[in-house]
Amino acid sequence: MTAKVLARFKASPRLKLSDWADQYRQLSREGSAEPGRWRTARAEYQRGIMDAITDPAIERVVVMKGAQVGWTEIINNALGYFVDHDPSPVLTVQPTVEMAEAWSKERLAPMIRDTTALRDRFKDPRSRDSGNTLRHKEFEGGYIAIIGANAPSGLASRPIRVVLADEIDRYPMSAGTEGDPLKLAEKRQATFWNRKTLLGSTPTIKSVSVIEREYGQSDMRRYFVPCPHCNEDQRLSWAQVKWDQDAKGHAPATAAYQCEHCGTLWTDVERWDAIAKGEWRATSDFAGTAGFHVSQLYSPWVKLERMVREFVEAKGNPSLLQVWINTVLGETWEEQGEAVEAAGLRGNCEQYGGADLPEGVHFATAGIDVQGDRLEVEIVGWGAGDESWGIRYEVLYGDPAQEAVWKELDELLLEKFW
Repeated sequence: MTAKVLARFKASPRLKLSDWADQYRQLSREGSAEPGRWRTARAEYQRGIMDAITDPAIERVVVMKGAQVGWTEIINNALGYFVDHDPSPVLTVQPTVEMAEAWSKERLAPMIRDTTALRDRFKDPRSRDSGNTLRHKEFEGGYIAIIGANAPSGLASRPIRVVLADEIDRYPMSAGTEGDPLKLAEKRQATFWNRKTLLGSTPTIKSVSVIEREYGQSDMRRYFVPCPHCNEDQRLSWAQVKWDQDAKGHAPATAAYQCEHCGTLWTDVERWDAIAKGEWRATSDFAGTAGFHVSQLYSPWVKLERMVREFVEAKGNPSLLQVWINTVLGETWEEQGEAVEAAGLRGNCEQYGGADLPEGVHFATAGIDVQGDRLEVEIVGWGAGDESWGIRYEVLYGDPAQEAVWKELDELLLEKFW
């Protein structure tokens, strides 16, 4: 009898995140083309990313990525692990409140429903005392707070051990007047010695991209794969993708990957087989942050023909080409033309806010953009010679056909700025 009682209190063995996912995670039909049991081996590069999240020596994990590499499921696996195996207060941050609520309904709720290890951790949301709402879910040993980076109230006054931040390049520069959303989130972790932060995003513009900056401060890991023919290691790059020309100039269906060592052309199947045998290697010194760069070239769900076809369609249009470079290669876009040094630009920035405005501000104006579900308000300070300062940018969510959101606008406009 005593042995049975003690067994109940015996600490569960520590699992790597990939082991937990392989044992317990079920992919839901709503969010996956391959519903059913999770298999890390399906996209082997995900193993190193997930296991870094549960490595005690690593505090921050940064992932600069292309699209369709399984990133959302990595976030979901991390969340499931900290609910089931290492209960903790967790903060998940999406760029906007709407995106946060959509993720909660379309990804989190199905995962809880279909993964047995998670289902019993939460009370029925229909119960009055369930602690289970769209943006806040309680479980024994912790809770999940689900917020948008544009809502400063969601970033304050709650202790957080684990921060899971998605698409950080789409975050506003400031959460209302509170400051950088990432810094606000990480301040909530200050009391936890074993805090964990996961940051991920497709990048945007060079020298402006936050994920590029964070990746540059990491150990900058790259995924190397062996050639199926000569066995020499290499990391996949777009320069090695080759295809024939047809009467119209291009034949995407002939696309293949050329080994940079022996020159042999790989089929998609050979490329995927090489990826299954690959490994992550750091290219910079480690100082607490593990960084990963993964492009769509590594995705087992995308063929080279499709990547080439999209490239051919985009290459004559800078706007489309930027999207392609960001989402397929997972790299930043560099604008052509006269460049502005980021350091010099930052040097012209001023710190001000609230009642502490620059002396040159003589009056302020407010511009309001009315959308179907919100009011977007920009307050600008003006001085001599049409010099201007951005004082505040606020998004007020609500139905413009109703009175409540307009009252909120009145309160904002009646605030004193100096």
